[in-house]
Amino acid sequence: MDQSNPKNYLESEKEYFYRIEEYWQQADGNYSEKMHSLSRFVPRQALGYFLARNEIFKQVLDVHGSVLDFGIYRGGSFFTWLQLSATYEPYNHIRKVIGFDSFEGFSGIGEQDKGEEDKGLTLKVEGGMAWEGFDEIIRGIELFDKNRPLGHVNKGLLVKGELPGSVEDFLVDHDETIVAMANFGLGLYEPTLKILQAIKPRLVKGSILVFEDLNQATWPGESKALFEVFDMSEHSLHRLPYCPHISWLRI
Repeated sequence: MDQSNPKNYLESEKEYFYRIEEYWQQADGNYSEKMHSLSRFVPRQALGYFLARNEIFKQVLDVHGSVLDFGIYRGGSFFTWLQLSATYEPYNHIRKVIGFDSFEGFSGIGEQDKGEEDKGLTLKVEGGMAWEGFDEIIRGIELFDKNRPLGHVNKGLLVKGELPGSVEDFLVDHDETIVAMANFGLGLYEPTLKILQAIKPRLVKGSILVFEDLNQATWPGESKALFEVFDMSEHSLHRLPYCPHISWLRI
């Protein structure tokens, strides 16, 4: 809930988020036992995100190429793509899941990003959503590799650096990259625009672009960037009823 606008939640929902952590910490059982009863502890909102990403990922199982995730923050979407790839296509060692993040938060909020509902969103500032978690994500990838087929072949890659420059440099250095799916978790106009422009030549028929902040007054920049790069009279945006934030476009 800390990443959202508090006014979007009922008081009962705020109480739930406050008390569920205590419930998890005080619940009987070790880590493994709690994970096997995950539905006791996971908020319905988080479950909705996972289910939506699951449905989207299944649509690129027959599309060759890698998954690029921009603005991974604490790894929610990044590790979901890794887990789904290991589950649905355990021997597809060609599929890479590549995460991009500076871990220094927003480098700046431009004029194109100012929305009507900014008030109350404390994270929407320069440096907002910064997290010194690069090493923690790397350790998570190393642990993940121990519990999947072909774990000795790298699947999850992490590129640290300010976006969009780190993405543009990566594509220059990796001519082989085909983008089967790209996930946008930035919310801001300029990096989203430049990344869309950079990856567009790497898309193929069936590639999917996933967006987390379209049609949201708080993050107008993402919608503006999309409409500048793609003629949306020729494309459809898709969504699922149980996850209002995530939408996607299929080439």
